[in-house]
Amino acid sequence: MRGRGLRWGLDSPEGRTVLSMVDDADAAGVRAAEARPAEAQDDKQVPAASHSSLPRLLLPVPRIRVRPWWFPVEDLKDPLVFHLEAWLVDPIFGADRATIAKIEWMSQALLMVDTVDSEGLAEITVFGRPRVRNRVKSILLGLAALHRERRFRAEKMKRLEDFLKSHASGAQTTQHPVA
Repeated sequence: MRGRGLRWGLDSPEGRTVLSMVDDADAAGVRAAEARPAEAQDDKQVPAASHSSLPRLLLPVPRIRVRPWWFPVEDLKDPLVFHLEAWLVDPIFGADRATIAKIEWMSQALLMVDTVDSEGLAEITVFGRPRVRNRVKSILLGLAALHRERRFRAEKMKRLEDFLKSHASGAQTTQHPVA
């Protein structure tokens, strides 16, 4: 992905490693807003960004996650990235992505799920040891296949019900005598 960088380092006050996924343009805008000098107004120091006359910068808040205590820093270096259809994200991870924390804890891997709206795809990034990354990928692909099959069967049942309803109404009007 162009314009997107993965950054980690000892940024938190507790000394934990912080993992963040930030657009480079957003990061530059935040740095520019932080670097503005304070201006004097009525013998008070007021930051330039707080003036009502200046346009407010509405930057999206970057996603920052604190690395769990059980996850080694070395495993952040080489993530495994794969794509799924975007409609599969909610059935697999839940509407509010609550299942991600459970999957991370049980598999000892970190997951990042980003939806790519233009292509109808979701990008799933898995951090961890190589065996764990491959295992998590195979589990998620298996869940995706299960949900695809369920969706296919539901659509097939819907078509069958519609077919039977249309033929049932037609069969009642023309009754053939049984010979």
